[in-house]
Amino acid sequence: MSVDVFPVSSGQERMWFLSRFEPDLAVYNVCLWMPMPRDADPELVEGALAALAKRHEPLRTTFDFRDGQVVQLVHAGVPAALATTDLGALPAPEREAEFDRIARDDAGRPFALDTAPLWRARLVRLDEDDLRLVWICDHTVFDGASSAIFVDELYEVLAAAAAGRPPDLPELRIQYADYAAWQCGRLTDEFLAGELRYWRRRLDGLPADLGLPADRPRPAVRTYGGGLHLFSLPPELTARVDRLAKALGVTPFMALLGAFKAVLARWAGRDDITVGCPMSGRVLPELEPLIGMFVNAVLIRTDLSGDPSFREAARRVRGTLLDAIDHQEMPFERLVEALRPQRDLSRPPLFQVAFNLVPSDTRGQIANGTTKVDLSLDLNVREGRMHGRLEYATDLFDAGTAERLAGWFQEFLAAAVRDPDRPISALPLMDAGERERILAASRGPSMPLGAGTVLGDLLTGAAPDGSTAVIAPDGGTLSSGELHARANRLAHWLRSQRVGPETPVAVCAERSPELVAGVLAVLKAGGVYTPLDSDHPWQRLAALVADSGARLVLTQSHLSGRLRNLPARLVPLDEDAAWRDLPDGEPARVNRPGDAAYLLYTSGTTGRPKGVVTTHEAIVNRLEWMRRSHPPGAVVLHKTPISFDVSVWELCLPPVCGAALALATPGGHRDPSYLRDLIKERRVTTAHFVPSMLASFLAAEGVEECRSLRQVICSGEELPRDLAARFADRLPDAALHNLYGPTEAAIDVSAWRCEPRASGPVPIGRPVPNTALYVLDERMAPVPAGMPGELHIAGVQLARGYHGRPGRTAASFVPDPFGPPGSRLYRTGDLARRRADGAIEFLGRADTQVKAHGVRVELGEIETALAEHSRVERAAAALREDAPGGPGLVAYAVWSGDPGDITKVLRDHLSRRLPPTVIPQAFVPVEALPAGSSGKLDRAALPSPAGAGRRTLGTGYRAPGTPMEEELCAIWRDLLGRDRVGALDDFFELGGHSMLVVELINRVRAAFGVELPLRRCFEITTVEGYALEILERRLGGQDLDRLLDDVAGEPGP
Repeated sequence: MSVDVFPVSSGQERMWFLSRFEPDLAVYNVCLWMPMPRDADPELVEGALAALAKRHEPLRTTFDFRDGQVVQLVHAGVPAALATTDLGALPAPEREAEFDRIARDDAGRPFALDTAPLWRARLVRLDEDDLRLVWICDHTVFDGASSAIFVDELYEVLAAAAAGRPPDLPELRIQYADYAAWQCGRLTDEFLAGELRYWRRRLDGLPADLGLPADRPRPAVRTYGGGLHLFSLPPELTARVDRLAKALGVTPFMALLGAFKAVLARWAGRDDITVGCPMSGRVLPELEPLIGMFVNAVLIRTDLSGDPSFREAARRVRGTLLDAIDHQEMPFERLVEALRPQRDLSRPPLFQVAFNLVPSDTRGQIANGTTKVDLSLDLNVREGRMHGRLEYATDLFDAGTAERLAGWFQEFLAAAVRDPDRPISALPLMDAGERERILAASRGPSMPLGAGTVLGDLLTGAAPDGSTAVIAPDGGTLSSGELHARANRLAHWLRSQRVGPETPVAVCAERSPELVAGVLAVLKAGGVYTPLDSDHPWQRLAALVADSGARLVLTQSHLSGRLRNLPARLVPLDEDAAWRDLPDGEPARVNRPGDAAYLLYTSGTTGRPKGVVTTHEAIVNRLEWMRRSHPPGAVVLHKTPISFDVSVWELCLPPVCGAALALATPGGHRDPSYLRDLIKERRVTTAHFVPSMLASFLAAEGVEECRSLRQVICSGEELPRDLAARFADRLPDAALHNLYGPTEAAIDVSAWRCEPRASGPVPIGRPVPNTALYVLDERMAPVPAGMPGELHIAGVQLARGYHGRPGRTAASFVPDPFGPPGSRLYRTGDLARRRADGAIEFLGRADTQVKAHGVRVELGEIETALAEHSRVERAAAALREDAPGGPGLVAYAVWSGDPGDITKVLRDHLSRRLPPTVIPQAFVPVEALPAGSSGKLDRAALPSPAGAGRRTLGTGYRAPGTPMEEELCAIWRDLLGRDRVGALDDFFELGGHSMLVVELINRVRAAFGVELPLRRCFEITTVEGYALEILERRLGGQDLDRLLDDVAGEPGP
């Protein structure tokens, strides 16, 4: 048969390239099914399909790459083979599921664009009255609008054949190839330059990512896996949206897009919202009846800053949409090439969310398990009701998230039509019932506390007098009776020094039995325990003592010399002559639940420490909750410096629950090997670690011998999932608990027991008894499950406030709109979201999230990926102003390999796990990561990355070093029109683009006999990368790294 060759349209060229990029995926299949007349036999349907293929040239078109250009080949005819399937033999209840399976299978097979036809059809009979046609066509020759044309014309051809008459179809004055030729002539350099000027202005500063909170980190390379959620709006809401659009002077499309954008803005927490919308591209009347690929993606960017009303938001959307329509002929692929966003295989370029109001019926669309973007919402009105198809990337989102998003959209629309003049932030995303369920899930269970109970009541000794209460660092022990006797005598002496309620007493001592007795004595005396870290500079300690107003500092004689300048009286705990002969009975209780129990200083954003005042009621609730899981006979490790809040429960829990307290030697909390030995020797059952220290502890040899451990508590930092999994592998008999809470709420207010085989982020859990955890928006309104917000704490564990700082207290402790009059909320500054099961996920500090290349970045995600490398013991990431080449991300690693290899090895490692936008610019090997006295990573103390290598390979010229690199450089010079190309130069940075990559693949095939997949060429973008890839493919799967090591005379890793 004859074949005619024509140029392709811009849309066809884009689809051809994308098909080459993902040849094994059916991402760009158009898939639908339609009911057939019950008596339509296969021969009749096959004839109708052949008639339509004869009428519409795209249905008999294939594609080829010739002389550096994609061309379309229009065949005189194509085989119209029709597959048939009869499900009549199956039980009736099973037929629908089997039909779905067959349809999805047909839809999931990609087409080879050089083989005709680029469509397939199957006639499926479910029963005598139910006959269906499954139609799958490649997007290169068929767009969404073509579906309605195809269905209408197929029905007409079938009806005409049945009636014995010619079909009544509109005349086709032109064919698709005519349109392609017309478009090629229209898209002149001058025309495109004018369009590009508009789009450059419109998209200036466009973020690389919309920043939607995903259920999983974005993979380095997207899989295109997709899920589908179907929903519908009530008829009355559909009608009201129509009426509202008319009242606002906008189209229904604009009103619906405005609502969708407003929901996205709330979800992402940003005002700059860009959504891709398909434009039909049928800009001439002659194009209306044609089947083919006309659609073009247009970016609709809307500024929703200033919290506009819905009326105003719709007006803004109208303006941006009308402007975009005026400039819709700029081919999307040309726009991408001109704007040159960073090549990123993890996300689609320029936009990740699509929206469309589809005029044709969407019921027959077949989901084939793929998606082109992160989220895509198609709306269609039929029979007076609006129906939605929400496709979502399964790389990022769970089905429940898509379902919630659809629910938010519906609730927002309903609120917007009721009151379009309310600010969009005030329009609810959930109904009253869901709001009440969210509030109920925000509150912890009720737990009775004894009336008037204060901490002294709990410390009176739950263990028998003869049981071991304290195990000193040197192995010496103190019984419960001895400990309380010492503490009581000292408490009586403190009373004689006018210590009582609201009297601060500083304690500055190293871990020792004297320290434990001193802390208990202050609390038994009714004073305010004020811990000071003896490792801190005396000037800082002097400032804290002065700020607290403490008149006494309980310390140790060997520390007295360096503390002698403190503005208070020093009382050495190991010189007890002043109280040795005082009574050892319990002092009378003088406290009330609202009295201050301890005053603990935390770092302040201004550099001035904040003293947090915690009441007896707050810490009693905390300890009562915790003691239920600690039976008598437990051994609790005390290793946290006393200036950190965790030390309060480490010191107070054992006497409360009758456990022994094992003390780590001063400084021992930083040594994983020492802690391993101590836990084994003291048979410790409960220990606390910040996650970064837990990682070092688990890396210690022999840690699995710590079989006495029953509970390990983590808090203070985000707990990575891989660390929880390593814990389960190394210590399978111990439970790992992830706790969360600030000093301002008596240490911890939520808890989660980690499940060894769970996936996804480790939650911080649910609120502990008598507390509440609310996730709120900027209006202090609860947000739906799945939506991020700021975490707020309520309940009995709230601190009184900041000592001597009423302004700061008022700013952080605000009225509780959900509690009784006079109750308060603490604003944590932490971002979180509530899962559907009620557990809360920590999303990071609102003030420490960083942005790189316009993308919001969680440093923990980078650190987790770094830690997965076998040569990385510990890792950290930071956004540094002094990064090589300007502000950017820097990675730090405790690295066991050759320091000279760290950049290449870790860059390659991360490139397989993370998007390129979040791969650090520099990699710095360090002997150890800086840590504060609590063991937490001290990010501010990370060293300067000066001198570290850049991530981008093309930052310096390196001449080709091998004959293969020389030949590749020559090919690049010819293709790119460059005088000089080096081994480290990046193809795209030198001006390469997608279609030029196709020609490069052809040149490589001719020169080296190697076929490079198109997708791989976007991952290896340098001459050096190509040379290694070609060599590896020539070696046929051998281990290239090991082979190169052998050639160099070095052992492999």
